[in-house]
Amino acid sequence: MTHEEGQNHFDPGDFPALREFFPAYLHEDFGEEYGSAAQAMAALRADAGDDQIHNVRKEWKILRQQFAGHPLRSLQRALGELGAAWQPQSERELQAVDEILSRTQA
Repeated sequence: MTHEEGQNHFDPGDFPALREFFPAYLHEDFGEEYGSAAQAMAALRADAGDDQIHNVRKEWKILRQQFAGHPLRSLQRALGELGAAWQPQSERELQAVDEILSRTQA
């Protein structure tokens, strides 16, 4: 494995939609603006076009699969590399985002 904790194939360049979304919605003040990462995702659903929502949902699913079974800190590090200030503290926070995106019909 080439990187710490088995992240042998994470490349932020593989996630262009997330790299656009995260700094715009999950920035350092997202908690004050949206209240939670899930609410930021809900705002994206309200603001974005179908193609953008589809791409964010697809890339999020790939990212979650890629880090399944890895320590949460590995995903936190990847989120930072993708431009997010959000640092989830539990699987429950991640599942809330999963749920919002799964309800998106883009």
